Amino acid sequence: MIPFLLAGTLLASNDGSGTYFGIAGGWSCYKAKFIDEDYYIDDDETAGKTKTKSFDENDKGFKFYGGYQFNEIIAVEASFTDYGTLSSENYSQEPQSFAVYANAGYNFLNGQLRPFGLLGLGYLNSNQSRDLLDEDFVTVHAGGGVEYYPAVLKGLGFRAALEGDFYVNNESAYDDDNNHYSSETFFQRYMMFYIGVQYKF
Repeated sequence: MIPFLLAGTLLASNDGSGTYFGIAGGWSCYKAKFIDEDYYIDDDETAGKTKTKSFDENDKGFKFYGGYQFNEIIAVEASFTDYGTLSSENYSQEPQSFAVYANAGYNFLNGQLRPFGLLGLGYLNSNQSRDLLDEDFVTVHAGGGVEYYPAVLKGLGFRAALEGDFYVNNESAYDDDNNHYSSETFFQRYMMFYIGVQYKF
């Protein structure tokens, strides 16, 4: 009983600062919303076209992340995210993102529980099967979640979060033959809900 009380006392006096690294896996999704008008994509197998207002796909993905926590409120974090393979009938992506962002939250339960929010910039490569949209671009990276560091595990913690990359394109999209296809404004959203395990030094 006494060791547990001592551990709790030490954790309560700690501001939470330190370097941390983590690995996570979860469920990813992609949505592209065409704002101005419908979007037409040539069907590879037929002479017709597929008409759509949006793409909406999902898969499983993983991420690596790490950063430095300055105090119980602010940390700076970087991550690599693989969103998996997001495919529709005649178009697919294998998007990967590298992001740097602020992590702001607050410690509760003697430093064991920390809700947080994320905001920064990312660089995403879509690795698309057909050159319909931009291949790579700078994104807004945002999200939020909660971390839990049990006192008895001494630096080993867990994270559950929802975060992603967001991008608005104001240029027209073209097909492989450089024929005009779409409206000029569309919104892309890559998101992942994940469970991670991390260690703070």
